[in-house]
Amino acid sequence: MKTTRRQFIKITGMGTAGAVVAGSVLGSIQKATASTIAMPNDDSKLTRTPTYCEVCFWKCAAWVYKDDEGNIKKLIGNEEDQHARGKLCPRGTGGLG
Repeated sequence: MKTTRRQFIKITGMGTAGAVVAGSVLGSIQKATASTIAMPNDDSKLTRTPTYCEVCFWKCAAWVYKDDEGNIKKLIGNEEDQHARGKLCPRGTGGLG
């Protein structure tokens, strides 16, 4: 089957439109569920301790939130760290184990 220039442009346009629609739908779902994912509702019962990430060589500063039993409940970047600027990469956030 030989593809003409017109068919190629139609297929490319449909693929681009599909990618745009999929991106907007996934973005909406992410925004709707972002506030309910893995965030404790009451931080008053948690103790906040400064730490740093040891997953890679950057050693980004972070805050670790623990409950009364010592279980880690939340790990976020330290806003005062000039390198990470209050954010942790997925490796740092997932490096709890």
